[in-house]
Amino acid sequence: MPAANVLIVLLVCMLAWTLLYSPELLRAAETHPDGPRRDISIAVLSPIAWLADLTRLGEVTDAAGRAAGRDPDAQVGGIVGGEEVTVDDLPTVKPRPSQANPTVAPPPPTDDTRIREPTSARKLRVVVVGDSLAAGMGFFAERVFKPFFVDVVKQGRISTGLARPDYFDWLGQMQVIVDRYRPDLTIVMLGENDNQDLQGEGGAVVQDIGQPEWPDAYEQRVEEFAQIATSRGGHVVWVGLPIARDTARWPFTQRLNDVYRTVAGRMPNVAFVDTWTTFSRDGEYTAYFRDGDSVRLIRAADGLHFTADGYTVLVREVAEVAGTEFDLHRKTFEA
Repeated sequence: MPAANVLIVLLVCMLAWTLLYSPELLRAAETHPDGPRRDISIAVLSPIAWLADLTRLGEVTDAAGRAAGRDPDAQVGGIVGGEEVTVDDLPTVKPRPSQANPTVAPPPPTDDTRIREPTSARKLRVVVVGDSLAAGMGFFAERVFKPFFVDVVKQGRISTGLARPDYFDWLGQMQVIVDRYRPDLTIVMLGENDNQDLQGEGGAVVQDIGQPEWPDAYEQRVEEFAQIATSRGGHVVWVGLPIARDTARWPFTQRLNDVYRTVAGRMPNVAFVDTWTTFSRDGEYTAYFRDGDSVRLIRAADGLHFTADGYTVLVREVAEVAGTEFDLHRKTFEA
């Protein structure tokens, strides 16, 4: 085929893909930090998304999403406890006694405690929360943890983080999860979308990303999140962000990992998993992982997310840390 024809075919394919996925692209653009890039993206995608809705082409991608187990019409808050939860439904106050059970919450622990040993009648409740990395991890957590002893609740939300509670309030969402599920173990993985100003209720900027006070303000949010997750006797394994192929992301990623490690180090019932070291080779990015005599591809083509093998390795690493730090019984995840 002549080069000109190849170029035309590529352009047509790109335009068709943009039209089909424009609603999701628009939603992702709305999470970007305020500025020209966000404004331009929304301005360009809004009429395309409108056209996709008008021509009902979006129904094609909606059907694919439903086939994959994702509701394309769900609100940002998603499903919690079998009920639809929107941003407006989420509490904006700090940890408080459960609305479902008005008894006073027990005082926070002062030392690490053990995770109870599960039985088939009293399974462990494991919740996976965070952004798109957590969404992938939640799917494979169901394969690593034994369903005879563990119920896994997937609460990964793409394009979310702690920086933008005006878009998705993770502190409020975590409170809802604790109130309704009382998780024994919460696995947290987020932060990839937090390289922006910290915003508060209504979108007001609380702390600029470029200011030296930003890490301390972000650390406070991380600690508040962990306090909520452990407020009713639960345990937290906070999974650090992995090394990415894009070296420009490294300084910020390492700064966030320092925050997660610091908070986990001073809080009882909170442990940190260092994925940067686990999934790098001599401090450099690699898409492969050596497991004994075998070498497996574990990173996705985007250089950030994981493959099926990668998520499986990651969840097993989390389970091992929970076993070491909190005596998570090995029958819950060992083959």
